[in-house]
Parts: sequence; structure tokens; C-alpha cells
Amino acid sequence: MNHEAPETKGNGTTAATEVVRLTLPSRSDYVLLARLMVAQVGRIAGFGSEEVYDLKLAVTEAVTNVIRHAAVESFDVEYRAVAGTVEIVVSDAGGGFEVETVSSGRDGHGGFGLAVIRDLVDEMVVESAAGGGTRLKMIRRAGSGVSTGEG
Repeated sequence: MNHEAPETKGNGTTAATEVVRLTLPSRSDYVLLARLMVAQVGRIAGFGSEEVYDLKLAVTEAVTNVIRHAAVESFDVEYRAVAGTVEIVVSDAGGGFEVETVSSGRDGHGGFGLAVIRDLVDEMVVESAAGGGTRLKMIRRAGSGVSTGEG
């Protein structure tokens, strides 16, 4: 676990900026661990149960994509909670892919997991290239209204 110095907001209050990093084996047995961690990080950031559910679903899709497509032995998940915001980065050193070629997933030609994630978070950035690994960054803000409404 890497601890960074607390961040001071303009109003003088301090927000937690600790980064928690997991290196997980690329096996479905470890998806639950990634979900449990993001649930706790969401609670630390002040998220409600529906928002935590959305975070768990987004992380499940992200790590499942790595397990299914990256052909790596392990991958990393980083979690950061800042009051009212959760940032998650899932990265691997796999073969990567050309981001532009992955469709939205709604036409049946792949990329459905990314489309689901996009609907569950406020910001999503995918950095990948054939032969260069993949980095998926997700940001969700409490009360943003992107919730599925499931719990």
C-alpha cells in the first residue's frame, strides 16, 4: 500500500488520497477480491449502497476483461478515494489492442464490457496499443446520477 500526503482542499479540510494497489493473479477466483476492495473504497469516499454496487459492477467488468483477453499471469488494480470521488485504474502488460477498433459493444462485435463500464462511471479513459498492454482508468463521483439504481 502506498500512502501519499493528504490533499488540502480550498476550504482547509483534508481529503484522503491513499492509493491501495493490488496485484492479482489473472484468474476468475480473484474477481471477488477486487470487488470487495472497491466496495470498501467506495464506503470510505462516502458512496451510498447503489453507488457502491455500480463500482463493484464496473470493476468486475474491467478485471474480467483482463482475465479473458490480456493473456497475462497477473494484473494491477489501484484504488483511490478522495471525499466524494473514487478512482480505479486497472492495468496489465498484455498484448493490448487498438482502442479505436473496439466497438461500443451494442452491435455484437465486442467491447460490451467497456460499454457497460462507460455507463457506470463519470469518466473512463482507455490507453492501449497492440503489443503495449492496457490501462483503464475509471472515475466515479458520489451523487453524479449515473447509477443503475440497483442494489
